Amino acid sequence: MNIRLATSRTLLIGSIALACVTERTWPINSPAALTLQSVGLAMILFGAFGRVWAAGHIAGRKNKDLVALGPYSTMRNPLYFFSMFAFVGSGLCFDSIALGLIFLAVFLVTHFPTILAEEKYLRGAFGADYEAYCARVPRFFPNPALYVKATEVTISIKAFTRSVVEAGCMPLAFLGAQGIVRLHDAGVLPNLVKLPW
Repeated sequence: MNIRLATSRTLLIGSIALACVTERTWPINSPAALTLQSVGLAMILFGAFGRVWAAGHIAGRKNKDLVALGPYSTMRNPLYFFSMFAFVGSGLCFDSIALGLIFLAVFLVTHFPTILAEEKYLRGAFGADYEAYCARVPRFFPNPALYVKATEVTISIKAFTRSVVEAGCMPLAFLGAQGIVRLHDAGVLPNLVKLPW
Protein backbone atom coordinates (compact mmCIF):
# COMPACT_ATOMS: atom_id res chain seq x y z
CA MET A 1 0.00 0.00 0.00
CA ASN A 2 1.45 3.38 -0.94
CA ILE A 3 1.74 6.28 1.50
CA ARG A 4 -1.15 8.24 -0.08
CA LEU A 5 -3.57 5.36 0.33
CA ALA A 6 -2.43 4.64 3.89
CA THR A 7 -2.68 8.32 4.88
CA SER A 8 -6.00 8.72 3.10
CA ARG A 9 -7.48 5.70 4.83
CA THR A 10 -6.14 6.77 8.23
CA LEU A 11 -7.57 10.28 7.93
CA LEU A 12 -10.84 8.96 6.51
CA ILE A 13 -11.20 6.49 9.39
CA GLY A 14 -10.47 9.35 11.80
CA SER A 15 -13.15 11.47 10.14
CA ILE A 16 -15.66 8.62 10.39
CA ALA A 17 -14.71 8.14 14.06
CA LEU A 18 -15.38 11.85 14.59
CA ALA A 19 -18.78 11.42 12.92
CA CYS A 20 -19.52 8.56 15.33
CA VAL A 21 -19.22 10.86 18.34
CA THR A 22 -20.64 14.07 16.83
CA GLU A 23 -24.00 15.38 17.94
CA ARG A 24 -26.39 15.98 15.07
CA THR A 25 -27.14 19.58 14.14
CA TRP A 26 -30.57 19.09 12.62
CA PRO A 27 -33.40 16.80 13.75
CA ILE A 28 -33.68 13.53 11.86
CA ASN A 29 -35.91 13.79 8.78
CA SER A 30 -35.91 17.60 8.99
CA PRO A 31 -35.78 19.44 5.62
CA ALA A 32 -32.13 20.38 6.25
CA ALA A 33 -31.11 16.79 7.10
CA LEU A 34 -32.99 15.34 4.11
CA THR A 35 -31.47 17.96 1.80
CA LEU A 36 -27.93 17.14 2.96
CA GLN A 37 -28.59 13.41 2.55
CA SER A 38 -29.92 13.95 -0.99
CA VAL A 39 -27.09 16.27 -2.03
CA GLY A 40 -24.54 13.91 -0.47
CA LEU A 41 -25.92 10.86 -2.29
CA ALA A 42 -26.07 12.80 -5.59
CA MET A 43 -22.42 13.83 -5.16
CA ILE A 44 -21.36 10.25 -4.41
CA LEU A 45 -23.19 8.95 -7.50
CA PHE A 46 -21.74 11.75 -9.65
CA GLY A 47 -18.27 10.87 -8.36
CA ALA A 48 -18.78 7.15 -8.98
CA PHE A 49 -20.09 7.55 -12.53
CA GLY A 50 -17.42 10.13 -13.31
CA ARG A 51 -14.67 7.78 -12.14
CA VAL A 52 -16.03 5.00 -14.40
CA TRP A 53 -16.14 7.44 -17.34
CA ALA A 54 -12.55 8.56 -16.69
CA ALA A 55 -11.35 4.97 -16.15
CA GLY A 56 -12.88 4.03 -19.49
CA HIS A 57 -10.29 6.29 -21.11
CA ILE A 58 -7.21 5.45 -19.05
CA ALA A 59 -7.55 2.09 -17.22
CA GLY A 60 -4.20 0.31 -17.41
CA ARG A 61 -2.58 3.26 -19.22
CA LYS A 62 -2.16 5.73 -16.34
CA ASN A 63 1.40 7.10 -16.28
CA LYS A 64 2.21 5.02 -19.39
CA ASP A 65 0.45 7.02 -22.11
CA LEU A 66 -0.38 10.70 -22.37
CA VAL A 67 -4.18 10.52 -22.50
CA ALA A 68 -5.75 13.77 -23.71
CA LEU A 69 -9.21 12.70 -24.91
CA GLY A 70 -12.62 12.44 -23.25
CA PRO A 71 -12.54 13.79 -19.70
CA TYR A 72 -8.75 14.21 -20.00
CA SER A 73 -9.30 16.83 -22.69
CA THR A 74 -11.15 19.08 -20.22
CA MET A 75 -8.97 18.57 -17.12
CA ARG A 76 -5.76 16.75 -16.31
CA ASN A 77 -6.98 14.87 -13.23
CA PRO A 78 -10.57 13.68 -13.73
CA LEU A 79 -10.18 10.59 -11.52
CA TYR A 80 -9.22 12.81 -8.59
CA PHE A 81 -11.83 15.44 -9.49
CA PHE A 82 -14.64 12.89 -9.33
CA SER A 83 -13.17 11.33 -6.18
CA MET A 84 -13.42 14.73 -4.52
CA PHE A 85 -17.18 14.76 -5.10
CA ALA A 86 -17.52 11.32 -3.55
CA PHE A 87 -15.45 12.38 -0.52
CA VAL A 88 -17.48 15.53 0.13
CA GLY A 89 -20.76 13.76 -0.55
CA SER A 90 -19.86 11.09 1.98
CA GLY A 91 -19.36 13.75 4.64
CA LEU A 92 -22.68 15.41 3.81
CA CYS A 93 -24.45 12.06 4.20
CA PHE A 94 -23.86 12.39 7.95
CA ASP A 95 -26.31 15.34 7.74
CA SER A 96 -23.45 17.75 8.43
CA ILE A 97 -21.94 20.50 6.30
CA ALA A 98 -18.99 20.61 8.71
CA LEU A 99 -18.24 16.92 8.14
CA GLY A 100 -18.51 17.50 4.38
CA LEU A 101 -15.83 20.19 4.73
CA ILE A 102 -13.68 17.91 6.92
CA PHE A 103 -13.90 15.17 4.27
CA LEU A 104 -12.92 17.78 1.64
CA ALA A 105 -9.87 18.70 3.76
CA VAL A 106 -8.93 15.01 4.02
CA PHE A 107 -9.15 14.74 0.23
CA LEU A 108 -7.00 17.83 -0.35
CA VAL A 109 -4.32 16.81 2.16
CA THR A 110 -4.03 13.28 0.78
CA HIS A 111 -4.55 13.75 -2.95
CA PHE A 112 -2.96 17.03 -4.00
CA PRO A 113 0.60 15.94 -3.14
CA THR A 114 -0.05 12.86 -5.30
CA ILE A 115 -1.29 15.02 -8.18
CA LEU A 116 1.90 17.10 -8.00
CA ALA A 117 4.09 13.98 -7.83
CA GLU A 118 2.32 12.45 -10.84
CA GLU A 119 2.75 15.67 -12.80
CA LYS A 120 6.47 15.62 -12.08
CA TYR A 121 6.68 12.03 -13.32
CA LEU A 122 4.67 12.81 -16.48
CA ARG A 123 6.88 15.83 -17.24
CA GLY A 124 9.89 13.56 -17.14
CA ALA A 125 8.19 10.84 -19.18
CA PHE A 126 6.57 12.96 -21.91
CA GLY A 127 8.58 16.19 -21.88
CA ALA A 128 7.41 18.86 -24.30
CA ASP A 129 4.19 17.00 -25.15
CA TYR A 130 3.13 17.06 -21.51
CA GLU A 131 4.14 20.71 -21.12
CA ALA A 132 1.94 21.59 -24.11
CA TYR A 133 -0.90 19.56 -22.60
CA CYS A 134 -0.49 21.42 -19.27
CA ALA A 135 -0.51 24.77 -21.04
CA ARG A 136 -3.77 23.86 -22.78
CA VAL A 137 -5.72 21.88 -20.17
CA PRO A 138 -6.48 22.96 -16.57
CA ARG A 139 -5.10 20.84 -13.74
CA PHE A 140 -8.27 20.17 -11.78
CA PHE A 141 -11.41 22.11 -12.63
CA PRO A 142 -12.77 21.14 -16.07
CA ASN A 143 -13.18 23.41 -19.04
CA PRO A 144 -16.00 21.78 -21.06
CA ALA A 145 -15.19 23.97 -24.07
CA LEU A 146 -12.00 21.93 -24.54
CA TYR A 147 -13.81 18.58 -24.79
CA VAL A 148 -12.53 16.23 -27.50
CA LYS A 149 -14.45 12.99 -27.89
CA ALA A 150 -12.51 9.74 -28.03
CA THR A 151 -13.65 7.55 -30.91
CA GLU A 152 -11.54 4.53 -29.96
CA VAL A 153 -9.84 3.60 -26.69
CA THR A 154 -7.62 0.68 -25.73
CA ILE A 155 -7.69 -0.11 -22.02
CA SER A 156 -6.92 -2.93 -19.63
CA ILE A 157 -10.13 -4.83 -18.86
CA LYS A 158 -8.70 -5.92 -15.51
CA ALA A 159 -7.90 -2.33 -14.48
CA PHE A 160 -11.24 -1.06 -15.77
CA THR A 161 -13.15 -3.80 -13.92
CA ARG A 162 -11.33 -2.87 -10.71
CA SER A 163 -12.34 0.78 -11.23
CA VAL A 164 -15.97 -0.20 -11.82
CA VAL A 165 -16.05 -2.32 -8.66
CA GLU A 166 -14.49 0.52 -6.63
CA ALA A 167 -17.01 3.01 -8.03
CA GLY A 168 -19.83 0.56 -7.38
CA CYS A 169 -18.87 0.45 -3.70
CA MET A 170 -18.96 4.24 -3.32
CA PRO A 171 -22.74 4.45 -2.70
CA LEU A 172 -22.21 2.20 0.33
CA ALA A 173 -20.79 5.31 2.01
CA PHE A 174 -24.34 6.72 2.04
CA LEU A 175 -25.70 3.61 3.77
CA GLY A 176 -22.84 3.59 6.27
CA ALA A 177 -23.27 7.27 7.10
CA GLN A 178 -27.01 6.92 7.52
CA GLY A 179 -26.47 3.85 9.71
CA ILE A 180 -24.21 5.90 11.99
CA VAL A 181 -26.79 8.71 12.07
CA ARG A 182 -29.51 6.22 13.11
CA LEU A 183 -27.28 4.72 15.82
CA HIS A 184 -26.74 8.24 17.15
CA ASP A 185 -30.45 8.91 17.28
CA ALA A 186 -31.05 5.59 19.03
CA GLY A 187 -28.56 6.58 21.73
CA VAL A 188 -26.14 3.78 20.86
CA LEU A 189 -23.38 6.25 19.92
CA PRO A 190 -22.40 9.11 22.26
CA ASN A 191 -22.65 12.85 21.55
CA LEU A 192 -19.17 14.01 22.58
CA VAL A 193 -18.58 16.69 19.90
CA LYS A 194 -20.82 19.43 18.54
CA LEU A 195 -19.89 20.84 15.15
CA PRO A 196 -21.45 23.95 13.59
CA TRP A 197 -23.87 23.30 10.76
